[in-house]
Amino acid sequence: MNNILEFSFMATTFVELLSYVPVTLFLAIVSMLLASIVGLACAIAQIRSIPVLAQLSRAYLLLGRAIPTMVMLYLVYFGLPVLLMAFTERTGIETGYRHVPPMVFAIVGLTLHTGAYLAEIFRAALLSVDKGQMEAALSVGMTWLQGFYRIVLRQAAVFAMPLLANQFLDLIKGTSIVFTITVIELLGAAKIACAEHYRYLETYLVVAVMYWGISICFEKLFHFAEQKLALFKKGVIS
Repeated sequence: MNNILEFSFMATTFVELLSYVPVTLFLAIVSMLLASIVGLACAIAQIRSIPVLAQLSRAYLLLGRAIPTMVMLYLVYFGLPVLLMAFTERTGIETGYRHVPPMVFAIVGLTLHTGAYLAEIFRAALLSVDKGQMEAALSVGMTWLQGFYRIVLRQAAVFAMPLLANQFLDLIKGTSIVFTITVIELLGAAKIACAEHYRYLETYLVVAVMYWGISICFEKLFHFAEQKLALFKKGVIS
């Protein structure tokens, strides 16, 4: 009787798929960093009620949370080249839209989707900090930016960190859809392996274990960050 699982194949596949883990992590980390910038900017625009920017950020949040990730990815993949082409035709400035690698479209799509959710996280986190904190910072001679970074943002991070951790772990799993626009990451490589060897169960078990391992590592990192940020709950600010 044949074995249900071919463990030697699983071991070989594990080694082969390891080379695609950096691609998945690169997509997730870069998209998370860019989405954090977008989300924080939108949150500040709404909290401070900055004209035009506040309205634009609200519209972006509505669209970003309503559109499925894959649809957002397709819109960027097919739409961004059209916009770049139109810009080139109108201005004569070469944008190189014909040579933009799919990885760029993947990062932009994931960033736009994730940024909409991070904006709400940042907004709630910033509002959780008492307004008197900023007033106190300004009263001792700090600029708004100094007070925001040294006082408000660091305390808001305590509130936001668990939510950011969940969002990042979701983003790692979300990178699996970029194979649809020809970016080969962990799951994409697994699909290719399945097509070559027809060992679907073994391959996807290996992929599941790898995603689980990645998630465990980042959960530990975020837990460590939460412990460090917990100092601000005790009023320790440097």
